[in-house]
Amino acid sequence: MATTTNIQVLLKYYATRQNSAIVNVADFSEYMRRYAQHHVEEQPDLIQYLSNSLSLVKAEIAKLEEAKQVIWHSPETDKQEIIVIAYFIEKFATRYQEIKKNPVIPYPSHLYLPKNIPAEVYKKENADTFFAECLGNPENTEKSLFCIQLPRGLPTILFPSTLPITILLEIAYAKLRIKLAKEEFHEYFLKKLKIANPGKEISVKNFFTALTQKPELAMSSMKDSTESFYQWNQLCFFIKQDFENIKDLTQEDLALLQSVAIIEYCTSYYRTKSQQDLQRTTAFKNLELVLNKPPYYFTRATIDLFTDSRGIPLLGQYSESDLNDYLHKITTESIENKLPQLLTFKAPNNTRYYISKQKVFPLIVRLCSDARETVKNIVTKDYFASLKRFESVAEMKSNEKFEEKLANLVEKHSPILHTLLNSSFLSSVYFEIRAQADTSPEVLQLFHDGKIPSYSELLMISKDEILTDAKIMLPMWYTMPVVSWILAFFLGPKKSKTKIKKSSSNKTTALEEQKKAREEEILTAAEKRDPAISRKMELKQAAMEAEKFFVPSSSTLERELASYEQVWNKMINKQSRENLTEDVNSLIRDYIRKIIKTLKASNFTPERIKNLAEVLVKTPGMQKIKDQPELCMYIQLYMVKLIKNIP
Repeated sequence: MATTTNIQVLLKYYATRQNSAIVNVADFSEYMRRYAQHHVEEQPDLIQYLSNSLSLVKAEIAKLEEAKQVIWHSPETDKQEIIVIAYFIEKFATRYQEIKKNPVIPYPSHLYLPKNIPAEVYKKENADTFFAECLGNPENTEKSLFCIQLPRGLPTILFPSTLPITILLEIAYAKLRIKLAKEEFHEYFLKKLKIANPGKEISVKNFFTALTQKPELAMSSMKDSTESFYQWNQLCFFIKQDFENIKDLTQEDLALLQSVAIIEYCTSYYRTKSQQDLQRTTAFKNLELVLNKPPYYFTRATIDLFTDSRGIPLLGQYSESDLNDYLHKITTESIENKLPQLLTFKAPNNTRYYISKQKVFPLIVRLCSDARETVKNIVTKDYFASLKRFESVAEMKSNEKFEEKLANLVEKHSPILHTLLNSSFLSSVYFEIRAQADTSPEVLQLFHDGKIPSYSELLMISKDEILTDAKIMLPMWYTMPVVSWILAFFLGPKKSKTKIKKSSSNKTTALEEQKKAREEEILTAAEKRDPAISRKMELKQAAMEAEKFFVPSSSTLERELASYEQVWNKMINKQSRENLTEDVNSLIRDYIRKIIKTLKASNFTPERIKNLAEVLVKTPGMQKIKDQPELCMYIQLYMVKLIKNIP
């Protein structure tokens, strides 16, 4: 034995030398003193045992007793003795190695322990929980002696924690294999399996052949193959059915029934694990499908709420740690020096979003389409206001100033689009997707010579066209040369009028605030007189809260409705498209009219809205539309809009 200062190791070594788990404390203390004298030069820490070894040994034994590594056998002061549990752990570990070489040897039971050894040396464990925990956590570092309690009155099995639980399964299979190798049992149970599986005689024969002649294949089928689980259960059932009816069981029969019980628990665990793995794999495939659906970018909180096609949450089909590992893998794993499959970016409000690499450009195209109308209207109104005051702003003349204005408006009204266009991964995604054979035309047109085009090109907005539209909106006399010159002279901006304008604007703001406060007072008074008004306001407030849940901060309710409508309403003819949308909206409005009387603001939550939409989408009229998930989302958003705009 190598030199050590670990008293637990020395106790086990001392007990093994004397071939007894019961150790006299005084004798062991003397052994420690002599051991320290001999090895103090190699291990200076042993010097403490040279003078006061007994007190130090007792202190260490107290720690081991607290850790349940030793127990007191006779704590009398004149002859103190302890029982070293590690002695039995090592002894039974050696016994299992012998059984593995010769499976005829029976399983060790608690009856194998000496009569003067108390039951506290082992931990009683129910077989079902014990096998599940050990197979699920094979790297358990606990040092204990387990007493496995099997069902149906079978003898217990002692098993040391230092061995992997798979060795017990291997021994059980070896005992079963020896029994089935006998000709009478082999033919008997093979015939029973064939009778129980008509039409599958070849499959049964292959299973039985592997069981008796190919141990490695049989063990792997027990762990990996879903088809063999049923055959293993059948075989175990037939063996129990025959042998449990025998009154006087031999030691060999008991060992066979113990082996069958062990195999049943292990196959049950592997079957459950296989089903969970399949469920987890399917759930991640569904997760990947949802990540590739509109709106294409999601926060982590949104990903946690994903559901499958049946409406069952995906989080639960896989654990949160599984999800963390999956997201970490697909956001960091690079194959062939390409970008990861899932990319992340941070919006100006510090919210982190996930987006599939393949959906970056479809999202940009969609966001550009959504932002175009908003930005164009804002610029047109600004131009109109300036022209009406006979003012000329820099962006009307300078292309650079015009692009700056568009960039500022996009950053304010479509922060996700602005973030993506300025992201570090955009050019890499472009060149990767461009190399693919099925690259869509809009991707190829987005970049010019490897550079992002201007905002005016992305949004398809022309400075001159907007200026023309703004001029068209002006009254007729603004286009008459003489009249417009006279009006510009009198109505044009003057320096002296600046302060007057500021003071008038301040007065207007103050009046608006007073008017708003007055309206709130009137509304409050009306609510007190009529509870129905209060209920409507509560419903509107609940709808606004639901809108925050369904609509990303970078988008609007109308924009999301239009986006989902484009997915589920695929009618080519414009009139047919409008008619279909109106029919769906009418059904939703009729449904809301029916439930509005009993609908409470406290119940108008995102979960409740989702349930209402799922009920409505299953009606015969709605079932004709193919894209059910997008239609369901559209219904939820439209319900929020209706309640939000209650008159």
